[in-house]
Amino acid sequence: MKQINTEILKSLKPCANRYKVWLENYAKFDGSLLDFLELDKISAKDKIWVALRVMPIDLIELFAVDCAFRAANYADDATSAASAAASAAASAHAAGAAANYAAAYDAGYAYYAADYAAYYDAAERENQVDALIMLIKSEGE
Repeated sequence: MKQINTEILKSLKPCANRYKVWLENYAKFDGSLLDFLELDKISAKDKIWVALRVMPIDLIELFAVDCAFRAANYADDATSAASAAASAAASAHAAGAAANYAAAYDAGYAYYAADYAAYYDAAERENQVDALIMLIKSEGE
């Protein structure tokens, strides 16, 4: 698994504000993706953004499938028709992206579709970071 450090992060071309937060807090950080996912001052959304750009495609695919299931579960729990429709659309996009394993961009899109379905719920993003950690740890076993 790829090391995460300032050089790698800069090569991913994050937005200026997020890169500034990185430099202010972790300019000397050089660790594994797992270590990165445990950092306190990086948002869950930014952790996922980085992970989807450095993980192997097979893990991205598994994550996309997980996003699809989460979106479908959210649709089941939705109380309004609008929420259910958004979740169903996100689930369909996520499942389609997972099926297209040749394109990492599509798997990344699956995350954003599922994220939209959860209405940018911070708790759900934390759950997605936890899912990434479990996926990465299971690869090491």
